[in-house]
Amino acid sequence: MERRKEVPPTQQLESLRKARDHYSALADQIHNTLPGFGETAKDHRARENHARKIAAAYDNSANNQQAFLGRKTD
Repeated sequence: MERRKEVPPTQQLESLRKARDHYSALADQIHNTLPGFGETAKDHRARENHARKIAAAYDNSANNQQAFLGRKTD
């Protein structure tokens, strides 16, 4: 049976930041393009907003992880 590999908190923080940056860039890309064929402007905005919500969630998680690391070193 394989054991679960623990990921160090600093590496978790780095991954959270990369994911946040990815979704933020995706939202910007959606914002800077026109709606696709068969896509309404409302749906296009909804896709952008969804990507921004995901980026905000990753940002919140990264901030919490950073706070945890700050408390851990004290």
